[in-house]
Amino acid sequence: MHQRKLLIKKGAEADIYLIDWYGRKAISKVRTPKPYRHKSLDDSIRKNRTIHEGNMLSCAKMIGIRSPFIYFIDPVRAEIVMEFIEGKNAKEMMTHDLAYRIGRYAGLLHSNNIIHGDFGLAFHSVRNEDKAVDVKLIKTILKSAYSSAYERTFNGFLKGYSKMVSAKEVGRILKNVYDIERRGRYARIV
Repeated sequence: MHQRKLLIKKGAEADIYLIDWYGRKAISKVRTPKPYRHKSLDDSIRKNRTIHEGNMLSCAKMIGIRSPFIYFIDPVRAEIVMEFIEGKNAKEMMTHDLAYRIGRYAGLLHSNNIIHGDFGLAFHSVRNEDKAVDVKLIKTILKSAYSSAYERTFNGFLKGYSKMVSAKEVGRILKNVYDIERRGRYARIV
């Protein structure tokens, strides 16, 4: 299938490779085995998450979110081969405008009841608590990665998010974010 593989990211759940897929530049995402799990359980988890991620990427594409085209899914190897999308790493170029666009995409997902988290663990839900966990995750990332520009980027995110989600629902979701943060602070004190 593909001979040349260049490891570009080693993650906790999967390794990401740049590959040649029949003359096209592509990405191979391979979920790595977890030696601490029983082999048959690990194989089942990796297989199901791989199939699920492919389905969630297709759901995102159907609602208008630019996501990579899936070329191939190998559930046995827990591998997804997908289109390589040229671009820069968001971490290297975060601005208010980019945060605004991310907010619009997150809002589009949430308005279609898709909870992102990580596409391998994404799911459908109408619960504001689940949507709040997504928003809290983005808030935490912006706060830790862009502390000097956190307020500006998170406000940009919220402006974009609010374009896709009703003001009433945004208020409820942000209240849930606050409640989650409060619970987290309390849990650390105990």
